[in-house]
Amino acid sequence: MVGKEVLTLDEIKKGLKDAKDKREYLKEFIQDESYQDKKKEITKELASAILSSPKPSYNLIYDSLNEGLEPIYFWIVDTMQDTPPVGLGLKVWKGSEEFEASVSSGYFGEMGQRTTLMQQKAMEYLGTLNNIIKSVLNLIYDLKEFEIKLKPYDEIRDENLSQEKKKAALYAIKGVWMDQVDAKKGRGSINLLTQDLQFVTLRDAFFVIDKPEDVDKKEVDLNDRVKRLLKIKLEEFAVWKEYSEKEIRKRYEIEKTYLKSQVGTLQLYAKWLKPYLIAAQKLKMRNPSGTGLANPNIINAFSNMEIEIKIYGKKELTPASIHPSFADITIDTKYYALTEVIMKFRSVPSALSGQGGRQYVHAGRTEILFNSYGVDQTELESIESLELYEDLEIVDEYIGTSLKQLQEEIEKYLKEPEKEEKKKKLQPVIENPFKGLFAGFLEIYKPIVETFTSKKKGPSVAYEELSKLAQKTAASQTYIIYNIYKKTHGMIGL
Repeated sequence: MVGKEVLTLDEIKKGLKDAKDKREYLKEFIQDESYQDKKKEITKELASAILSSPKPSYNLIYDSLNEGLEPIYFWIVDTMQDTPPVGLGLKVWKGSEEFEASVSSGYFGEMGQRTTLMQQKAMEYLGTLNNIIKSVLNLIYDLKEFEIKLKPYDEIRDENLSQEKKKAALYAIKGVWMDQVDAKKGRGSINLLTQDLQFVTLRDAFFVIDKPEDVDKKEVDLNDRVKRLLKIKLEEFAVWKEYSEKEIRKRYEIEKTYLKSQVGTLQLYAKWLKPYLIAAQKLKMRNPSGTGLANPNIINAFSNMEIEIKIYGKKELTPASIHPSFADITIDTKYYALTEVIMKFRSVPSALSGQGGRQYVHAGRTEILFNSYGVDQTELESIESLELYEDLEIVDEYIGTSLKQLQEEIEKYLKEPEKEEKKKKLQPVIENPFKGLFAGFLEIYKPIVETFTSKKKGPSVAYEELSKLAQKTAASQTYIIYNIYKKTHGMIGL
């Protein structure tokens, strides 16, 4: 894809419809640095393409008001993550968790109160964050003004600049002194002396002559009155120039230190804010069906709710998993057997009060979907990041955009100056007189040499076999969970 025109997200989605292998099509964009700004959206598309076609898939539905939902969930989790022979020894993590309750239920009211508390706390932190961001913006603008003021001072000391540019920098400093310092003296300022008292040559002489001792030189054609005034003005300017530079640099460093402090405070408040935003997001009720339509399982007059939980278990496969003879082969990606378990609960929550507070016990209809996938490292990361992106979207909506826009400016002032590295002296290279003599033979025997080396980059057959084995292992471990669950719960096993 190098050298091609960068496509928009809509064009990528349009091409996805016609792609034969949707996974490989999307992975090319993810691995291309030109599409890093669209990586989050493309990653979501890749995860959706993978999860939409499980091979194979098993479905289990039963209804029991006498059995709680928690034992079902934790039985599956324990079986997946416990080491053999008790379990499968998979690495398990929880995916999305969605629920919706009828508005007349006590569960809805209690969750609404908790959500409101989280939102109120988040808004308090957001208000403080906005004030800090304003302060950071003001500091950045102040630092930019200081840089403009310090630029002429730096140019005067720059050995690489010509004398003309250094002279222009000095003129700029003198102009600032005349406009901002000397002008406050009223009729005693250079401008008014030139204009009102006819000291016409005073202003030009001030810019031409740099030092007070140069005023008395023979080549300076000025009368004594102008020379006396010029000496006074040049002396005042020299003192101001020295102290003003020190003061500006001191203020510049103080502002940078304060900016660092404010950025640290900003990051601290952002960390404090993030859990409340994520908690409010998780407490937010969403339709598990994801259709955007009214959920037929939730009736406003009833006291029921619906929950959907996804858990994943992965097992890494190595070339040695194919055959012991493949143990020495190295590959540049990893393959995994992935099992997805989707639990859909339609329950009638019952409230229980105990020492730990008010709790809800869920019981009702349970639908469990067991899916299997064979994936590589990139595909697995796209699935793992789904929940992460979902949590961070709400954070980015409030503070992410502001922080990203400020990031470059902040890093410019907080980044430590790089130390100049000593250039290493290049050693003279002696050309090999026999270079290229055996090049032709090397090209002929290169495939044979690669065949007998102990460590080599895996051939294409290793990738193909690992991909097949990942899918086969995923199907096997998924079936084992499904079948054992049925047998241990008194159902007919296969």
